[in-house]
Amino acid sequence: MRARLVMAALSVALSLACSSNSSPSGAPRASRQQDVIGESEITSRAGDAANALQVIQKLRPQMLRSRGLTSPHDPTGEASMPKVYVDNVAYGKLDELSNVSSNQIKEIRFINARDATTQWGTGHMGGVILVTTKK
Repeated sequence: MRARLVMAALSVALSLACSSNSSPSGAPRASRQQDVIGESEITSRAGDAANALQVIQKLRPQMLRSRGLTSPHDPTGEASMPKVYVDNVAYGKLDELSNVSSNQIKEIRFINARDATTQWGTGHMGGVILVTTKK
């Protein structure tokens, strides 16, 4: 009986480990549509938003929130804020989003901390806002 329980637990763990959480391009998939802002939504709903920061503030402000205190050594909570990547390259802190014109954006995607760590390594406790530009 105990051997069957162990085998069942291993089977579940193996199936979870083998499931993919990435898109065909290798970027982590968003778990919910609320984690993605596409080009058509920016065009139709963002109105006068001039840059990526304004687009997010208008359409998905929850992307900009802190993910809680991550360490007693970080009293400002800065480590719990999302980091910004543009075309899979580290771009900086949230205020850097104001340097990306809304006309250049193909997609904005929030990547949770676990998936961001898998994709880019440690140091992404607040997740990542990934901006993909038109190329």
